[in-house]
Amino acid sequence: MVTVSTSIGNEELNPVAIGVDVGKVSDPTAIAVAEVSQTPTGRFFTNRGRQPIPAMETQYTLRHIERLALGTSYPDVATKIADLLCSQNFKRRHVQVLVDVTGVGRPVYDALERETQTRQYHALSVTLKPISFVHGEKYNRRVGSLGKAYLVSRLQALLQCGQIHAPETAEVRAMLEELRVYEIKIDQDGKDTYGAFKVGAHDDLATALALACLENPWEYGVSYISNIWK
Repeated sequence: MVTVSTSIGNEELNPVAIGVDVGKVSDPTAIAVAEVSQTPTGRFFTNRGRQPIPAMETQYTLRHIERLALGTSYPDVATKIADLLCSQNFKRRHVQVLVDVTGVGRPVYDALERETQTRQYHALSVTLKPISFVHGEKYNRRVGSLGKAYLVSRLQALLQCGQIHAPETAEVRAMLEELRVYEIKIDQDGKDTYGAFKVGAHDDLATALALACLENPWEYGVSYISNIWK
């Protein structure tokens, strides 16, 4: 059950990001929901003699993470996500859904697009974004091509910096174990492969959370200033 904090009045609330790792035949689909907020760092950007601008740090609070039953059909996965988006918990929020469309993920994304056209949402906006995994260590936000190395390293950096907050649940413990056994393999042609290669291991929960934390909605429209005043 998704639980997202609420506030009084009609003010716009923190945005929400949802990551979806679509499972294959032997892998389940995982969904992670993160509320994205900002906290002051105690530092300030200089602003050419004007009032200093507080430097903020983005925080990701995991509100929900689950692994769907193995064998759940693609239409049912799309319906599950669409039902989730109709939750009252997203009222007055901007919601972005990042879906892994690599391989078998595209049918789920297409079905989800169709589902969203017939739904009434409480959110201020719902944005669907397809993500395609590619080799390498870069993320092209414009086209949604994502190197798995970038995804995993970003998630690990956020965790180490204390920017991801999650409850002590069985799913969260499973996700942390997935990260622990996560491996990077390079074949003889120099191609990189990422995942949980241990027999019986999965990486779907970690990938779903990483997708939910992939982007920082507070960055949009912000101009960065390199000189920070303390």
